Amino acid sequence: MNNSSEPTHAPVPLSKIIPNQELCADIYLLINEKYLKYKNAGEQIGKQRYDEFLNKDLKEVYILIGDIPSFIEWMKTSKEDSINELVAEVGEENRELVETREEIKETVYEVFADREINSAVVEHLQNVTENFINKAKQMKESSSILAKLVKHNRSLADHSVNVANLSIYLAMSLGHGHQLVLENIYLGALLHDYGKAKIPSKVLDNPSGSLYQQAIEFHPIKGAKSARSIPSIKDPVAVIIEQHHEQYNGKGFPKGLAGKDIYELSQIVALANHYDNTCDENANMSESQKVRAAIKKIEYDRGKMFNPDILDRAVDALKLAFGNYKR
Repeated sequence: MNNSSEPTHAPVPLSKIIPNQELCADIYLLINEKYLKYKNAGEQIGKQRYDEFLNKDLKEVYILIGDIPSFIEWMKTSKEDSINELVAEVGEENRELVETREEIKETVYEVFADREINSAVVEHLQNVTENFINKAKQMKESSSILAKLVKHNRSLADHSVNVANLSIYLAMSLGHGHQLVLENIYLGALLHDYGKAKIPSKVLDNPSGSLYQQAIEFHPIKGAKSARSIPSIKDPVAVIIEQHHEQYNGKGFPKGLAGKDIYELSQIVALANHYDNTCDENANMSESQKVRAAIKKIEYDRGKMFNPDILDRAVDALKLAFGNYKR
């Protein structure tokens, strides 16, 4: 570290940096009180590495003091481009929803990046969620826009927001309209992978290792336990987190629950999670191909992973949202 009293580097919140975008300046990591160059200007922080930083509770990277003005402008432009890209998909009239989605994504990253779940950051997330749900409930016939507020080829934080938006769209399509119910399902979906974010990267990097499967099967319990440690989080939220990998046929985890023993809101989040993961697995396909493949996979799982009482209506809602779906 420079012995001069003058600072040489400035911290930058990692949540403000969009994965897979060319950086406008050199990026440094602070390791053992030394600034070590991690990325050169023009390089990118990839999605996988971005998520690994979550596993390591890394909230900040560093830039040279002299690069601050250009970096601030770059972050502003990158955020505007990201918002405008999604606005082009859902319409200018929904810009406020898109901007709120971006704020939620950044807050989710902050929640996941803290070493321990932070009640103050969670409270902010709850406030933004309440605001978002209020806007969503006013959309009425155009509520299918919620299902389109997704970004694929993205980070764990983006995935969490995708699942949350899909979940409340499906919940509303299934007849849930109460403010608190929608808030619970949205927050549960946002935090469903909190436990996964806390699995050490060395375990995640070794899927054939004995610890990997144990960690994956335990992550819903770990996430629910963290949620229950925050007094402001209601228990239905923790139940959603704990059960989002349970399956209707009893072959899920962590408890092997089956049928009606699984909380309905957990089933909705599980379905949204399955849909979004399938889209991500098919990243090289066109959007219409992703939708077709994801819906086909969900329909194939009728009576297996998902409750058939909600599956048909949920599939119809997805087809309605994505009008480009063709059999």
